Amino acid sequence: MNLRIHIHTWLPLLLASALFTACSDDAAPAMKPALPANGGSNVKSVTHLGSVPATYDWQFTYSDGRLVRASGTSRDPSPEIDKNFSYTSNISYGPSSVKVSNSSGERISLTLGSSGLVEQMTVNGNIYEFYYRDLRLAGWEKTIFEDSFGHITQYRSSATIEYADGDLSRIVYSEDGLTRETLTFTPSNLVNTNGLLPELAAKQLGLLGFEHLYYAGLFGRPTVHLVQALHVEDLLDEGSSYSVDFDYTQRNGNYELCNYRYRGKAASVAYEY
Repeated sequence: MNLRIHIHTWLPLLLASALFTACSDDAAPAMKPALPANGGSNVKSVTHLGSVPATYDWQFTYSDGRLVRASGTSRDPSPEIDKNFSYTSNISYGPSSVKVSNSSGERISLTLGSSGLVEQMTVNGNIYEFYYRDLRLAGWEKTIFEDSFGHITQYRSSATIEYADGDLSRIVYSEDGLTRETLTFTPSNLVNTNGLLPELAAKQLGLLGFEHLYYAGLFGRPTVHLVQALHVEDLLDEGSSYSVDFDYTQRNGNYELCNYRYRGKAASVAYEY
């Protein structure tokens, strides 16, 4: 009789404990990446004007301090190609993972490191790997697989990214084992309060086409100051090297416009908040 009483006394407590543990696990809060803006507003749109290289315009939607939706449109110097592709990404957050679904049908899988930053990304079987130093993007490698008539060819590109006192200073970009370009950045004295991604460097930063994941806080800290000047040295074709100076317009504490000349032609990018 005493044994029966002991069991019946503790059984409800054990069930309650198990239920509480399960509910606690299920209720683990979703991760909240640190957005790149620091002291300024989060960017809600990025729009390019004039003569620009291959890039993307973006519209961002935030909810509860997270970027949850992004609509991108490709931009290109060629009128035949410009704005011919658009897609929307929906981003959802778990306790230690992020999922991305695209309206264009690309299959994307993200693997995050212990710091919550993307260390590997697969896009339709193509593989991107990213490396960090002091929570800033320090390098990447991309492997593209092309299947033609049963023969699979691999194309590789990569870059190393350097900083000086938290400012982006140099990128060395390579394709298929050949160093193709060296980008040298000169910082301004303007603090990058909105966490803007530097213009004309998305490809060499490994982020072209998914810049929105940078603005979602998944690719580390931004460069501390806005870029004042950029020199791009084409190591395979010296005639294609160029330099750019950037000029910024600020209002109400946010940077709203960046003007520059790309290969001698006027260009700009407008930001909304």
